[in-house]
Amino acid sequence: MSREERILLGLSLLRRNQLLTQMLDEAAAEYLGINTTDGRALDAIDQAGGRITAGDLARDLRLSTGAVTAIVDRLERAGYARRVADPDDRRRVLIEATPSVQKASAEIYGGPEDALTWANGYSDAELAVLLRFHEQGNAWLEQRLANVERMIERRPQRAKKRMRGRGRA
Repeated sequence: MSREERILLGLSLLRRNQLLTQMLDEAAAEYLGINTTDGRALDAIDQAGGRITAGDLARDLRLSTGAVTAIVDRLERAGYARRVADPDDRRRVLIEATPSVQKASAEIYGGPEDALTWANGYSDAELAVLLRFHEQGNAWLEQRLANVERMIERRPQRAKKRMRGRGRA
C-alpha cells in the first residue's frame, strides 16, 4: 500500500471513528434521558476534572452563558450535576458532576482499566505516535472550527437565524 493510500485509509478510519463516537454519545444521552448537548456538557465537566465554572463551560461548549444556565438547570433536575460554592472564592459557583454520572459513564464507556487494557497492544513508541496524532488532530480541528465560526459570522443575518440552535442548547 502506498503512503497516499495509507493516509486516505487513515482518514477513512478516523471518519468512521467519529461517526461511531457520535452514535455512542447519542445512545448514552438517550440512556441517561438527556439531550446530546447536555451530554457534551457532562463530558466537558469531566474533562475539566469533575468541576468547572459556568463561564469556562460556556467557552468549552462555545455556547452563551444563558444557554449553559439552561443546561445546568436540566442536568440538576436529572440528578447529574449540582452547583457548589468554589472553596477558593465563595462568590464563585462551580458546576460538578454527581457520582451517578461517573457510575453511568463507567457502565457506558468503561473505566480507566479498559483503556489500559486496550493500550497493552501498543509499544511506548507507538503510543507516542498516537498521542502526537491526536494532539495535531485536535489543533487542526480547533483551526477548522474557528474558520467555520468566522464563516458563520460573515453569513447574512437572515441565514444565521435559520440555523440557530441546531445541535446546540
